[in-house]
Formats: sequence, structure tokens, C-alpha cells
Amino acid sequence: MPNLHKLFPVVFFGLFSVLTAQITSAGDGNWDVPSTWIGGVLPDSTDNVLIDTPHTVTIPNYGNAYMLDLTIDGTLIGNFRATLEVKGDWNNNGIFTAGNLCKVIFKGETDQDVDPGGHGFEFVEIINTGAPANTIAISDDLDISQDLTFRQGTLDLTDGGNPTVDIGGNITILNGAVWTKGSGTVTFDGDDQEFTDNNGSPNNIGDIVVD
Repeated sequence: MPNLHKLFPVVFFGLFSVLTAQITSAGDGNWDVPSTWIGGVLPDSTDNVLIDTPHTVTIPNYGNAYMLDLTIDGTLIGNFRATLEVKGDWNNNGIFTAGNLCKVIFKGETDQDVDPGGHGFEFVEIINTGAPANTIAISDDLDISQDLTFRQGTLDLTDGGNPTVDIGGNITILNGAVWTKGSGTVTFDGDDQEFTDNNGSPNNIGDIVVD
């Protein structure tokens, strides 16, 4: 009789490898055009996506982009009201440009690592549904020009030399969401901003600068 304890991990890994594909850009183009991608297959939420250098991939106005892990070695542009839903890690080695009202949603079910790579976001929403509360670890300075809505998970700001957070809009933390502060500052640098924490015991978000 086969050793099922040894067989199961092998079968699971093989199945996971089949279900998780690597989708790589083939050249410049719009995200929702098959010819933008090698093999002509549009990425979805089960795919790891690589924007290869020197390619520029654009999410068009009102467009949606879904992915597991995202690696940017080239250029990714999110146009007007574009929405990016990331279920895995965000690794920016190239250029990310967020257009007006562009939103990035970190919607994982396991721990997520986010390296902004020195480029900012417009709107950010965090909804990590893993249990117990999984971490969204930020490994570089986080610059959000508009709102941060933190719905679920644990935001970890202790990695990567304790990154700073610059926020130009509102911060809303829903009940149950956990903010783990590092030694970096949180700077409010917009106009008429609001901070709301719906937890019974509000999170300590660290040192605050009002600019």
C-alpha cells in the first residue's frame, strides 16, 4: 500500500503547479488584449503575472486586471478608474503609474508581500480573508495619494527597514483589521483628511506627521 502521507504533498504540489500559470508580457499593449501576452492567454486571479522589460502594459480606462503574484520589471500603467486585484505578492522592480481614481486591491487568502519599488498608488484597499489574520507585509515606503481602506488582515510595517506611509486621503480601518506599526512615520499630506478606526481598541499606527 502506498505511503499516502508522502504521496499527498507530491500530488498537491503537482496540481498547484498546473493550476498556477506564469503569464508573461509579449510586448507593449493593453492588459485585456490577448496579443499583449505570450501564448495569447489573458491573466486571471490564478496566474502569476510578469511585466517583462522593456514592455509597457496598460490597463485601460475602467478596466479590470486580476492576478495572483505580480512582478513588474517593465512598466505597468493603470488608467482612469482602472482596478487591479492582487491575490498574491506585489514586486515592483520597474515602473508602476496609477492614473486618476486607479485602485489597487490586495485581496489575498494567504500572507502577501508588497514591494512598492518607490512608486505610489492612488487608492488602496486591503481585504486579506485568510484565517487566522494573515499579514500584508510592506517592504518599501508606501505612498498613497488618495484613500487607504483596510478591511481585513494584518498590515505589517516592520519589514524592509520599517517603511514610511504617506497618505493624501482618508484612512479607514474596519473592525478586526490589525495595523502592526514599525518605526517609520505615517504622514498625512493631503487636505481635509479623516482617520477612522472601528476597532473597540484602536490600533497604534505609530508616529504621525501632519504635513
